[in-house]
Amino acid sequence: MASLYHRSSLPLSPPHQLTAPEPPRAAPPSYRVSTLPSSPHHGSALPRPPSFACHCKAPLQDIDAELLRALQSNGNGALHHGNPSPPHVFHPGSDGASSKRPPRLCARDCAKRIMELPVEERVKVLDLLQRDDAALTVSDYNDILSALARAGDHASAVSLFRAMPVAPDAHSFATAVRCLCLQGAPDEAKLALDEMVARGFRPGAATFSAVVGCLCKRGRVSRAMEVLDAMRALGCEPTIRNYNSLLGGLCYVGRLEEALDLLNNLKGSANTPPDIYTFTIVLDGFCKVGRTEEATAIFHDAIGMGLSPTIFTYNALLNGHCKEGHPLRAFALLMEMCDSEAAACPRPDRISFSIVLTALLRAGETAAAWQVYKRMERTGFEADGRALDTLARGLCRRCAADASAALGDAREVFGKLVASGHEPVSYTYCLMAQALARGGEVDAAVALLEEMVRRGYALRKRAYTDVVRALCDRARARDAMRVMVLVMIVRDFVPGRNAFDALLGELGRQGRWHDAMAVYAAAVKRGVVVSWKHLTKEEERVRVGVPQ
Repeated sequence: MASLYHRSSLPLSPPHQLTAPEPPRAAPPSYRVSTLPSSPHHGSALPRPPSFACHCKAPLQDIDAELLRALQSNGNGALHHGNPSPPHVFHPGSDGASSKRPPRLCARDCAKRIMELPVEERVKVLDLLQRDDAALTVSDYNDILSALARAGDHASAVSLFRAMPVAPDAHSFATAVRCLCLQGAPDEAKLALDEMVARGFRPGAATFSAVVGCLCKRGRVSRAMEVLDAMRALGCEPTIRNYNSLLGGLCYVGRLEEALDLLNNLKGSANTPPDIYTFTIVLDGFCKVGRTEEATAIFHDAIGMGLSPTIFTYNALLNGHCKEGHPLRAFALLMEMCDSEAAACPRPDRISFSIVLTALLRAGETAAAWQVYKRMERTGFEADGRALDTLARGLCRRCAADASAALGDAREVFGKLVASGHEPVSYTYCLMAQALARGGEVDAAVALLEEMVRRGYALRKRAYTDVVRALCDRARARDAMRVMVLVMIVRDFVPGRNAFDALLGELGRQGRWHDAMAVYAAAVKRGVVVSWKHLTKEEERVRVGVPQ
């Protein structure tokens, strides 16, 4: 038998008992399949799959416990005690006496995974697993392979396929190919497909589709094209799903012009016209490289053909605008989606809002970001903690220009951020304290500073300076001194000159010269140069004793 697996570390085809080389079958003209001369010792020089330990040692607590105990038998009714010795397979072409037979996977080794299937699906297979391997037909093996595939144990299914002592049929190959694709082994899957065709079997459209999709996901576009050529040669016309997989692979490897040419060819095809997913795949490929103008043209082409864009189409276009540095275009498109009454226009989802909100915050477009946040909230979606943190900082910065308009918004977002369990960063705390102080909510600002000190956060000079100034503007010199003590003693920070100047000025206005001299001395001791303009003539005699 001709083996096509000269590039694989393990022979995929089962080692049947071969007595003489079998002439290779002719492949279709456009489906070039390389072959190697077969050998009576087919696969003996290559490493065999590792043996699988029997999974049936501990009986399960259900009606199939007796069946599992029976599976531990060696075929003649005797039970293994302790660790059962692994089954062996006779090497094709060996004499069976002088060479030691290597272990291989036995059908009953797969019982544990099959037991995870529903009862109605596993009864027939468990009945098969009680028999000796020699008594199993290819149909029985197909049932076991299908059960393993449904149980999600694709590796065991492929290993059992390789160890089958009987010749596989088309169903065996199709199951193995699909399992290899689900394992993410596109090269082995294509080799299995090659051998399937070389043996005269005709794969179904689902088998071809699985291989094409797996190859394209790994960027093996050229090999995927070979599979599509083979489909046509065997009289199996590719479907639009196959072309969608190919377009995804072309975009994945950056061959966008070829993808666009293929899309244009499909638009004129009567047998396989493109669907909205075809347009979305190509549109997304152009958006990911910052070519949103061409992506927008593709978007309008899809609408012109009478197709209704999905939410994935819109999200791809939103992401493209944001990646290209045009978040306001994405914002306009998002608002159009929100306000549209057309049934063909989908409503934005959480991903739509998150894409635009993040891009607007990154670009500093706080006003637009606030509108997106409110729309998102009304729709029933929650922004993540990182977006809330960034939005809170942006709203706090707006308070410097218009404290009365933005302070309420900043407090709302900051409160939701804390309530969500996401810990704000120290910079957000400081900006919130500044915004509260500038907005006249001085007590809340002082409480926030105390909370920062309790949590061990670093204090920004600008934050506590604004709080001290706000307290001094309201003639609350004692509270301002308490904040200065909090900063200097508790946190061991050195306040800046502006904070000392504000406090000295208020103490001077109140005539509290001794307190003013104490504050001045504390500033000088810490190396802070403060202004003398706040000291009046009445304290000249007090100032003489102050060290310079």
